Amino acid sequence: MSHLPRPAADLICLWHDLALHPREVLLNRNHHQWRGAGFIALIALLVVAGVPGFPAGALFPALLFAGPGWVLDLVDTLAHGLWESGRIWQCVECQCCGSDPDGDDEVEPDDPADDGGLAREIENWFKSQPTPTR
Repeated sequence: MSHLPRPAADLICLWHDLALHPREVLLNRNHHQWRGAGFIALIALLVVAGVPGFPAGALFPALLFAGPGWVLDLVDTLAHGLWESGRIWQCVECQCCGSDPDGDDEVEPDDPADDGGLAREIENWFKSQPTPTR
């Protein structure tokens, strides 16, 4: 999978993990969702607004492309709500909102040795590039 584009590899991993660990994926995915619904809403808005290049038929490919993710979003929202109310999967912990298994819910202090993150890495990369000469 190292030669696939990142979005395609992410989708393959999502569906693979969903087949192997459906409860954990549904609970954790609930916190990172709704991209499919946003894409479908954007295309629907463009169709309704009459933007050239977006006829009514443009909504069908949008539903084919983003529909499965949207349905999965609805299912994991329902599953997470049932899990929070204690109706299903009490033995499964949501990694995003569950407590620490040791019972130690102490807040970690910010790391004082911050190296600047992504902006610093980009700056260092630009500095390391040779300047083109003509």
